[in-house]
Amino acid sequence: MATIVRSDIRAHLEAVVRANFLAGKPDYKPLRSMFCQEYPSQKAFEVFAGMGALPWPVQNGGKLGSGGTDSRTGVQQTGALHEGGPVQIFGGEEQGMLVYPADWEITIGVTQNALDDDQTGELETWAKSAAPRFEQHKDYLAFAALNAGDATTYGICYDGLYYYSNSHIDPGAEYQTVQDNLNGSTLSLDNFDTVKVQAAKFMDSRGKPMGLNHNLLIVPPDLERTASQITMNREAYDTANREMNPYAGSVKLLVAPGGWMDSTAWVLVDPNQLAKPLGIVIRKAPAPVIWYDYSTGGGGTWYIKLHARYNIFYQDWRLAVMGNS
Repeated sequence: MATIVRSDIRAHLEAVVRANFLAGKPDYKPLRSMFCQEYPSQKAFEVFAGMGALPWPVQNGGKLGSGGTDSRTGVQQTGALHEGGPVQIFGGEEQGMLVYPADWEITIGVTQNALDDDQTGELETWAKSAAPRFEQHKDYLAFAALNAGDATTYGICYDGLYYYSNSHIDPGAEYQTVQDNLNGSTLSLDNFDTVKVQAAKFMDSRGKPMGLNHNLLIVPPDLERTASQITMNREAYDTANREMNPYAGSVKLLVAPGGWMDSTAWVLVDPNQLAKPLGIVIRKAPAPVIWYDYSTGGGGTWYIKLHARYNIFYQDWRLAVMGNS
């Protein structure tokens, strides 16, 4: 009869944990995809840099508007010939962020006696639950960062300010007028309207309209009832005259799991852009590490740790507006 050695037990545990960990991954559907962008990483840190907004096309030749009456045909003319002049040269400002991944882990212990008595069936259940738990934690970080963007808990914006601020100016940009994505208004149809219109007028770093549509409303369960009235009721819920609600059906609603956002907080996001308000750097997917400790009771203890590396950070502040904290 072959002798079972501890390396065999370790290999068995690794196989059980890894197989069931992978099997459990489809069990959880992430909630963050509409406002958080993922970046796989192969380095100790990632540097994200951009050059701000591209310039708008500059007219340099021809003419807009009425060109008078065409002398040949007698019809009205729009536009006219014009050779233009020297080209206009644009520079670009740098928008940068350096992000280090953080370490996250889940660890459990199983005694040798439990292994000997074949009481480790729960390892499969544990492993299947661990993968969704990491994805759930990433969701939590995303909602928590969206909620706490008026402080430094999860970092600051590329312009050196809180992500939600009344004083945003892109450093070195052509456009140097202060812009504002921070409000302190209780969620209501009127206040929602005010904040949405405000966000629609954001200018890019060149001073040109961004053309954004902040049509994703994110709230805690405490505000789900009011938010549902705003996003789904075809009539304005706060009047008795059957006034039409223009946001019903055109604004999406995302309710954060309980406790993940402050009870009075609400945020408006533009989910239609390739870039998202938040980014998450993923340096290492969860992977099992197993070791043995002879010094404990129960015949010693096997420890199984799942270790991952990732971190959340803020991107363009124009893509999210805080209605209230």
